Amino acid sequence: MGRRGLWFSLALGVGLMAYALSAAADPWPGTVTPPRLVEPVWSLAGSCEPLDFDSIDIEWYDGRGLYVLTVRGTKPYTNMEVSLSHKGYSSRPAYWQTVVVGCVKNFLVLPIASPYYVTMPLDRFVGSKGVEIIGASGSVRREVPRPR
Repeated sequence: MGRRGLWFSLALGVGLMAYALSAAADPWPGTVTPPRLVEPVWSLAGSCEPLDFDSIDIEWYDGRGLYVLTVRGTKPYTNMEVSLSHKGYSSRPAYWQTVVVGCVKNFLVLPIASPYYVTMPLDRFVGSKGVEIIGASGSVRREVPRPR
């Protein structure tokens, strides 16, 4: 078998593995699952999925003269990185949508739940009324006061 045959076999194996992983992510037939607000993303480098959150705080930060958003919750894996992903808009919406996302690299997970918190300044990603934080199973809208 030459180099081309080896590369073809490798590509076929990777394709079959990706298909098997996507089939394994589907729920069992006959089970009822709640609708997802945001779909998880799978790749060979790892996976990202929306996370639930426990609390949202919007506080005035005098040092920089702006409001800061803090999202707290529990992530299912210790080595999961949590971030906030913002929806893009062509004009300013009433509530700017932001998704809480957890990513695991290389599918290597430490299945120990641990707390997380993510902060973000609310100077650019805020709507005319406030923000909407979206988790895996729900969303919360919060109004942001006008700057002092």
